[in-house]
Amino acid sequence: MKKTILILNLLLWAGLAQAQTDGWTKTFPSKINWYKITDAGILIAGTKDGLYGITPSDGKEAWKIDNIENIQEENYDPIEGTPYIVLAKRGLIKSVNNVVDVVTGKVTINTRDLGLQNITKRIHLIKSNALLFYGTNSSGKPMLMMVNLASGQKIWEQQKLFEKNSEQIVSEAGEVEDAIFIATNKNIYKLNKSTGEQLYNIDMKSDLPVAAPPKEKKGFGGLVPQFGKKLDEGANEQATMTSADFFVYKDPAMIYFWNQDIITAFTIADGKEVWERVDLPSPITNILFDERGMLIATAEKTQEDVAKQNKGGGGLIGKIKRNSAGKKNRASLLCLDPATGKMKWDSDVDLQGDVLAYKMAGNKLILATARDQGTNFISLVNLDEGKSLTKKPLSIKGEIRDLQIVPQGLYFRTTDQINILDLETAEKKWAKGFQVKHCIGANSTGKIGYVYANETIYKVNFETGDLNEWVKEIHFDGKEEPGSMQVRENGLLLTSDQNARLYDFEGKQLWHNYQPAPGRTMGGKLLSGLGGLAATMMAAQQAAQAAQMSYAKGYYGSTNPQLDRDIKTANANAAAFAGAASSSFASISRRFKATKEANNFMSMLTNFGNTNMAKDAGVMIVDKNSGKEIRKIIFGDKKDPDYKIDELGKVVYYKTGGNEIQGFTF
Repeated sequence: MKKTILILNLLLWAGLAQAQTDGWTKTFPSKINWYKITDAGILIAGTKDGLYGITPSDGKEAWKIDNIENIQEENYDPIEGTPYIVLAKRGLIKSVNNVVDVVTGKVTINTRDLGLQNITKRIHLIKSNALLFYGTNSSGKPMLMMVNLASGQKIWEQQKLFEKNSEQIVSEAGEVEDAIFIATNKNIYKLNKSTGEQLYNIDMKSDLPVAAPPKEKKGFGGLVPQFGKKLDEGANEQATMTSADFFVYKDPAMIYFWNQDIITAFTIADGKEVWERVDLPSPITNILFDERGMLIATAEKTQEDVAKQNKGGGGLIGKIKRNSAGKKNRASLLCLDPATGKMKWDSDVDLQGDVLAYKMAGNKLILATARDQGTNFISLVNLDEGKSLTKKPLSIKGEIRDLQIVPQGLYFRTTDQINILDLETAEKKWAKGFQVKHCIGANSTGKIGYVYANETIYKVNFETGDLNEWVKEIHFDGKEEPGSMQVRENGLLLTSDQNARLYDFEGKQLWHNYQPAPGRTMGGKLLSGLGGLAATMMAAQQAAQAAQMSYAKGYYGSTNPQLDRDIKTANANAAAFAGAASSSFASISRRFKATKEANNFMSMLTNFGNTNMAKDAGVMIVDKNSGKEIRKIIFGDKKDPDYKIDELGKVVYYKTGGNEIQGFTF
């Protein structure tokens, strides 16, 4: 018996050894400070002696940059959806941006070599495949410069535009066929795209951006600031922060401009304003276009409120001031005539908090809003009249996770409840709602929805409004609770960290895969290596199914405004680079096409041995359709492994020591 066990163990370890060694190892001459997976699929590593580009298939050194000193992780800033990254180093007096093509390793732009001593702002011109840099030259005089991304060639520089350092750029750039628009705190400028020559300016004072820290996504499209960063760590965000933007809608001869709480429009040819500038009650959060006009949602707080909050101020005095301001400083919904700027209506809807999500249904607009403390609301508005269909916003328990227009009305799912709202009466289908704790869900077409809670999967018929128990007594191994649900072609996939279970559409279990957790001796979390473009497109696949309205600047009407903005950028990049002959952009295109395949597998951190020792732990790659093992990867004796997965390139990277990275393909 002992002999049999010994043989089995030897066979097991032989298999594990094979799994461990079936890959490549790259040894660097010095310690690895950080490493990243780029949108182009190239692995880059920052070490003490330089920046390396690594080929993912074999771990070979594709290139090395050793003439940029002290490259830190906080200096890294990808230009999403392109093969370029920016290494932005910021000091008190001097700063420099180095732009690198990650496929070739070529430093295409060095702002110091171009005569820029300090960088205040950097703007990506998607249509022109160029960057606008605003800063100062060696004499300390303001300078605006346009540089081609691919060649690093300076297209033009403009030193006459800003007379004083007090004039600062506040907007993204507006690109039209032969010109660029930028806005400062004093003027709007139209510049010749080829020469930088000022064609005209419009006297329009705009508020400077609130000196807010960078933002990150949280939950259902929410944004939260992060504080306490060192000077250099905020270099990228400070360089790109804006508070205004331009966009073109139907009329190619007219361009719109908004700045926090002002919106206007003017003719591109001569800069003549065709609107009387519209002063809004608070800063713009969303701009939507409907056949009835331009719908504008504003924030609950002014920029001053945000600034005070960031400084820990405001308090009672600020609250009293805001309450006494009447219609000012309130979240609102307005409809403007896009041709004239005339107010069609100012809705009587009492928006509670800022807009998180929206949906259109005929002549009705559904808005999901949230206050800072986490309270969520739903408001219904008749777009013909701007009238609220509810006496007051409906208070929703839990954070909103899903909004869907279904035959029975508006289906909404939060972390704590689900319900269907009648769009004519604003009445809930289920009076008390289906209330649970931490439910998850997914939808199949527009007819069926699934929700997991209370060890049960419930099936919601959107056509009839019926809610029924579908699969009962679901128990995951390891006392885990399911954390995600996905509707696939062959069934419903329910997953947690260590469990995955697939049911067919009759509720029959097709397979169950459980991989034990590695135990306390090994921490760590699998980090996704999806770049910006890839992550956006994978999110888009699982989010908005179709655009129910066009969003300003070509945004799509999903349930997540931040996702809308990301999709807009991704699609603009894809359109701009679709015909690019560059091999660097070709790699972006290949990864773009791989997003669907990347959704067919998942990973689990697990133990491959019979102990809780770290040497037995690694990652199991599992096929979502069959539940079968695709790849075992052993990390060895590491208590806190540093590893990442590139879903599109199908590579797992593992930093085995201070100066080594292993790569495992699957």
